[in-house]
Amino acid sequence: MVSGNMDGEVVMLSIQRGEYFGLDKIGSRIWELIENPRSIEEIKAILLEEYEVDEETCLIDLIEFLEDLQNKGLIIVNQVA
Repeated sequence: MVSGNMDGEVVMLSIQRGEYFGLDKIGSRIWELIENPRSIEEIKAILLEEYEVDEETCLIDLIEFLEDLQNKGLIIVNQVA
């Protein structure tokens, strides 16, 4: 995986899959936040401070985004019991 920043947005190229991925501003911010392991709750708390969004919408959108990244093989989600 090769990634870079273009005008504040993350772009990635999966060499294995031969696919290009682009993230918008918020997706890029989440990508930045998950560079170091964090819980969903930690990420949600940061996003709530930085963006005007209600907690429920934030959580739903965050989980959907992370699941999408995982389904595309871009991240591995660790679940802690």
